[in-house]
This record gives sequence, C-alpha cells and structure tokens, in this order.
Amino acid sequence: MPISTFYRTTLFAFGAGLLSIVGAQAQNSPAGAKTLMANSDAFALASPSSQPTAEPATEAAVNLSTPPPPEASASFYDDSHKDLSPALAWMQETNSIAPTYWNLYTESRIRLKMKDYHGARTVAEQAYKLAVKAMPVSKEYVLLSANMVAQAHLLAQK
Repeated sequence: MPISTFYRTTLFAFGAGLLSIVGAQAQNSPAGAKTLMANSDAFALASPSSQPTAEPATEAAVNLSTPPPPEASASFYDDSHKDLSPALAWMQETNSIAPTYWNLYTESRIRLKMKDYHGARTVAEQAYKLAVKAMPVSKEYVLLSANMVAQAHLLAQK
C-alpha cells in the first residue's frame, strides 16, 4: 500500500471517530439544550448539566439555540468588511436600549467607515463620556474614543 493511501485512510478513520463521538454526545443531551463546548483539546456537543466544573476558565459554552446579540453581529460585519448598513442598524437598536461605551465606540467606528463623520463624532463623544465615568476599567476605550473624535473631526473638515 502506498504511503499516501495510508495517510488518507488514517485521516479518514480519525475524522470518522471524532464525528461518532460528537454524535453520541449529541444523542445523550436533551434536544432543546444543546451547547458547543470549546476547550483547547476538542469541540463536543453537551448538555448544560453535563458540563465539567473543574476548569471553568478553559472552557467556553455557546448556546446554539439562540441567535447572537445584535452588537456581536454588528462587530462581526464591521471586522469582516461586510455591508455596514445592517450593522449600523443593529448598533443603533442596541444603543437605544442600553448604551455602553464599547457599543457606542463600535457604532462610531461603523459610522466613520460609512463616511458619516458628524454622526461618528457625536457618538464617539458619547462613548468618551461614558468611558470616563467607568475610568479604571475603561482606560483603553477613553483613548480609543478620543482618537475617534479627533479622526472624525479631521475627516469632516476635508
């Protein structure tokens, strides 16, 4: 048997074994409570009651049955250079309900990329004010918001 065939067969068997483990764990968990357990070793489906509690810092559970929050989708659209119109709408919706300095900063970044310099500056000033109020934790956002205000001001003058 040629060596390349051996490697392909071994890789296929390994992949099939991983899929059977995930399938077996998915059958054992309740249908409505599936989560994706991500740790440094592997990904597996598990129910919330079967999550190990020994190492909570190394594992992150993501609920697969609920959609992500709008601010996460907006940040994804912004970071991956997708259409920014829905991202801006999601951020405006989120900030109208409960404005936070990190979400306001993301909205100002989106507005700046959409060439709405006045709106970006206004929102960045709001983010700056909220970040200053939460100063010990938000030192980085104070600097980011201040830079965003300055950048929007310069671009608006051009």
